[in-house]
Amino acid sequence: MRVRARVRPAPAPLRVWGTALAIGAAAAVAAYLLMPAGAARAELTGDPELTAAVAEAIEGREAQVQGLSVTVVDGDETRAVVGGTADGTAPITADTPFETGSVFKVMTAMTLADMVETGDTSLDRTLGEVFPDVAFASPETASITLEELATHHSGLPRMPLETGGGLVEAFTLKDPYRGLPPLEESLASAVPQTRGEWAYSNFGFAVLGEALAREADTPYPDLVRQRVLAPIGMDGTFILGAGTDAIPAGAALPHSEAGARAQPWRAVPWAPAGIGTWTTTADMERFVRAVISGDAPGAAALEPVHDGPVPETRLGLAWMTTDFGDGVRLVQHSGGTFGSTAFVAVQDDRAVIALSNSMQVDTAYVGPHVMGAPAVDSVAEAPLAVAPGTALAMTLPLVLVPALLPVALMARRRTLIGQRPLDRLRVVSMPIGAAAVLLAALRTGSWVSTPPVVWALAVGAVAASAAVGAWYWPRIAGNAARFRWLHAALFAVSVAASVALGGVMVEALLAAGR
Repeated sequence: MRVRARVRPAPAPLRVWGTALAIGAAAAVAAYLLMPAGAARAELTGDPELTAAVAEAIEGREAQVQGLSVTVVDGDETRAVVGGTADGTAPITADTPFETGSVFKVMTAMTLADMVETGDTSLDRTLGEVFPDVAFASPETASITLEELATHHSGLPRMPLETGGGLVEAFTLKDPYRGLPPLEESLASAVPQTRGEWAYSNFGFAVLGEALAREADTPYPDLVRQRVLAPIGMDGTFILGAGTDAIPAGAALPHSEAGARAQPWRAVPWAPAGIGTWTTTADMERFVRAVISGDAPGAAALEPVHDGPVPETRLGLAWMTTDFGDGVRLVQHSGGTFGSTAFVAVQDDRAVIALSNSMQVDTAYVGPHVMGAPAVDSVAEAPLAVAPGTALAMTLPLVLVPALLPVALMARRRTLIGQRPLDRLRVVSMPIGAAAVLLAALRTGSWVSTPPVVWALAVGAVAASAAVGAWYWPRIAGNAARFRWLHAALFAVSVAASVALGGVMVEALLAAGR
């Protein structure tokens, strides 16, 4: 018998809802068990005085610590604090590798300074001279000097403009540098926008590393190891692409927040900017001691040569000299990925190294604080830090709304919004859309601030509504809309968008585990 298009079906009997609830409960349990495990609250151990200073710096963000290592060098003495884990189980030690992010730019800059000192290149060497085979779209790009690249005065954008700025990758927490065009191709089409002014550029530093490799006729990973890492004894510092594409054993895997894995950055050509580079606290201690003693190759890179982005900061080659007040004047650099942060600074015979594998624990605020900087915000006030209440408010709608809409549809036999009648198209599209949004919530929501059981219950609610929808299927019209062609078109768009969103989120979740 043909079902009339706009007749509201009789409500599903209690036995159907009972079966649906059992299916939903099973789905909720499975979802909870499969959900990535959160991190246990990290306990800081080490030097008592330094532990207190670090605890003060991260106050209000203790639950966001996945793994943290902070070391202060003071003359011949070393004080250290560690806390948390590398991957949920292995404790952090001085030999745990962390992503360096942009801290590795100082290695690139010191390689440049060392090559200048040995006469293998010069600061005023231009890109046109180093890349004679590149057909530059702009003569101004060809005239950019190595010094301008090393001081962020080249006018090149942070990332090549054809990449779109990595907005999708920032949303999904994937590596924004993988799959980019070859550097020479991006360089050929680049046009400087703010040359002569400070404008931070990862693109510029990647180009600088390739330029130095060409000058030395040596691949960049080998060049920086020969010039800087090996002379200091930094054997625990890794550059992906230098004989291996594997993450270092025992590495502090990156996390967007405690318990939430993020994809490690692996783009080998971008290593000079700090992409795919890993180091340990022990190696960085060797590094800062060599800088303090004057034995580090390319030490001239630390000397300020330009005004910085703010009056308190002057620029060397990559290094930034910042006056924090009260006599705290640090020569420093920070770095970060979508799952790690790093900071290194020296002043006279003192230095600090701070490494974290949680994006929500920004070591650029920890390092200056433990060095006595008087007016440094806490980690809780960092730009990327999200207050627990805000994180909860951002996450809950992504979980509750997808759970509420399909349940309301099956209970009322009409949509909650628009009062549209239940039909087979909505039985299909509503749970698929809800599942896609729940996957987005799992990837982008905060499960430190939001109890994970909330997500599992939402999955159960969607599964239960789908089960009730299956009972309604033979009892309802395929398309109960007044304008069927429009309803069918919107159904196709809705399902396609939901499948696309769900696919992107599944791929992002899988990528985080690789």
